[in-house]
Formats: sequence, structure tokens, C-alpha cells
Amino acid sequence: MGPRHVMFGTAVALSILAQGARADDSNFRPYAVGSRAAGMGGAFTGLADDGSGPFYNPGGVAFARRSQLSLSGSVYGIVSGTFEDALGDGHDFSYRNLNVFPTATSAVWKLGAPEAASANVIALSVFVPDAFNADDRDTLGSKQNAFFLSSQVQTVWMGLTYARRMGPVGVGATGFFLLGTRLQQLDLTLAPSGQFGTISSRVDESTQGFVGALGIRWDVTGWLHLGASVYSPAVGWGSRRVFVRGVAAPTAGEPQMVVENEDHLHASPTEPLRAQGGLAFTTGRLTLTADVIFLAPRDLTDDAGALFERRVVRKPVTNFAAGVEYVLSDRFPLRAGFFTDFAASRSPPDASVENTSHVDRFGGTFSVGYRSDHTSTDLGLNVSGGSGQDLVPRNLDFSDLRVTGSSQLLLYVFLATSYEF
Repeated sequence: MGPRHVMFGTAVALSILAQGARADDSNFRPYAVGSRAAGMGGAFTGLADDGSGPFYNPGGVAFARRSQLSLSGSVYGIVSGTFEDALGDGHDFSYRNLNVFPTATSAVWKLGAPEAASANVIALSVFVPDAFNADDRDTLGSKQNAFFLSSQVQTVWMGLTYARRMGPVGVGATGFFLLGTRLQQLDLTLAPSGQFGTISSRVDESTQGFVGALGIRWDVTGWLHLGASVYSPAVGWGSRRVFVRGVAAPTAGEPQMVVENEDHLHASPTEPLRAQGGLAFTTGRLTLTADVIFLAPRDLTDDAGALFERRVVRKPVTNFAAGVEYVLSDRFPLRAGFFTDFAASRSPPDASVENTSHVDRFGGTFSVGYRSDHTSTDLGLNVSGGSGQDLVPRNLDFSDLRVTGSSQLLLYVFLATSYEF
């Protein structure tokens, strides 16, 4: 195998290693969107009656008591993970980073009296349901050998919702515009026995797409609420730019360099069809909720047969969420919840696809809030984690990828405020 193929194969393997630090193409959600929903594990389909409602069930927005403006919804999180033997036998690669980003901003207009049983509602929303930042480094046995990884992934959902309440039934529809970005940089430097080699790669990706959503909420009684919604797979377009450079300087002979640079590649949005149903039970100060979320399979290939082919394969996955809320003194809501976030990637991982990481996560949430006649403020915690599999080079032999263990831990603190008028 010539130096060109060895170095390029190394860069490809490094790209596979970095996929485990991404949460968008394998898992559903690193955290629950919204304030009330986030405190109850994201089990909100049977209610969905505030600014985060369009993400769970557009029909629930029809039950908003009054017009409202979500002033902020920010997440501050620590994201960490480990790839076993990623940098050689017995040498794990671990990363740990601080993530800070907004998660939900929305405005809801109720065209009717606060207690009206029939009303029209319009909502404008901006959500960040998935975002991931990782930037870390490690050494390979000596100070001269080093591995660097930097990855930034984020998808913004901007939506317009129309909902109508007709007594105990509310129906709604949302059109979302999705804007996704990814920046990924990898560097590997090796200097064994007087030799020197370095490989660098950078991927810049941008996607744009559309998702349509329909939802319904039915208040069977004053204490039992049922909800269901469906979200179309994302359709749209995107672009990628990939740069790979490898330099090898052997003990004897001339240094050799390989450069691959492609600026006109494609990148399709990968969000699958999502269908979910939920129920909520309310009695006095107590609310109990439960959701089932189904994510359909999806198989996408961009630039098939090209050097930098991109293929994402998602298998069907069913997730669950449950939550509880209890309001103290009519002012202080206490909430707790549980949710699953199972990976849709193949198991064991497959080197022919981009989303190789397969980590099934389990999460819990807790929040405490204060609400007055017109304001609501919530402070909460969202923790999830799990273990699974990924691909790494066998003892730094980049022509031989093997399945290894990987783990992730995500801890987020969120602060959300809203104003009703």
C-alpha cells in the first residue's frame, strides 16, 4: 500500500472516530426542550400548552391560557465521553467540555379571552433540540505525539404554528425551517524513532430543510388529556467542504505529502419521520404525564461513489418519557421526569456509514419554579448517559478498524422564563 493510501486511510479512520462525539445522527435528544416539559422528562404530548408546545404537539398550543412570550431558555452543560483503546491498546481517548446555548424562544398569541373554550392561536418558535460541542486533546506515549479533536454540531428549528381549540379538542399545524451546521477538525501527529508524520482534516457542513407537523389534543375529561402528533422527515439540501492533508517524513527518503480538497459536496438533512402519543392526568396540584415516541427508519446517501461519500442509516427506534409535577402553595411547581434516548445507528457499528456511534442513553430531569399571575421562572437539571459501541483503529493501525466500547455522560442546567399577557 502506497504512502498516499496509508495517509488517506488514516484520515478516514480519524473521521470515523470523531462521529462518536456527535449526537444528531444516532440519538434523538441530548436534553428535553422547553421549561415545563424539560422538568417532566419531555413527556409533554398530552399537554403542549405553552411556548414549547409546537415541538411536542401543535394541537396542544390551542389550550394556551393566554398569550405569552418566552424570554429565555438557556442550557449550560458538561458533556463527556470515552472511547476505549482509541489511541492504542490500553490508551482510551476521553473528552470533556462545557456547552452553552439557547434551547427555546417563542411567542404565542391567543386570539380570544383567556378562558374561551373556542379560540385561534398563532405561535412563532425557535428551538435548538440538538447541539454538541467537543474540543479536546491527548498524547500518544510522549509529548511529541498528539491527537486533537474539535467538533461543533447544532440544528436550529424555526417554526410558525396555527392551532384552533373547539371545546375539548385542539388541532394544530406547524411548518419548521431547519438550519444545521457542523464544523469538525482533527489532527494527529506521530514522531516515532526519528520519523515524523501528521494528518489534518476539516469538514464544514451546512444543511437547510423543512419539517411539517400535525397534532391533536383531546381533553376526555377535566382530568384526562390525550395528545398525538406526527412530524415529517426533513426534506432539503445542503453543502459540505472537506479538506484532508497528510505529511510523512521517513528516516530515509524524501518527505511525502497528500492533499485532498473538495468544496462542492452535498449534505442532506437527516431528521426522520417522528410520531408520538401521550397522556396527562391532572388532579388539583398534581400532574402525571407519559409519552411514547417512534422514530422511523431512514437511509440517506450524498455523493454516492465519490471519495467523500456520506451515508447516514437510521433504524426504527421507540423512546419513552414520563413525568410528574406538584405545585406547592399554587406558586412553586416541582417537577421530575425520566426519558430514554436509544441510538438509531447500526449495532455493531458499520464503517460504511457515517453515524457509527451506538450509545443507548437513559436520562432524568428535575426542576423547581416560581410562577405569579403573569410570569414563570424555572431552574432545572437534565442528566443522561449510557454506554455502547463505536469504531476505532486497532492499536493505531488505521487500515484495521475494530469495534470498541464507548460511553457518554451529559449534564445540563437550564434556566427558563416566560411572561403571559
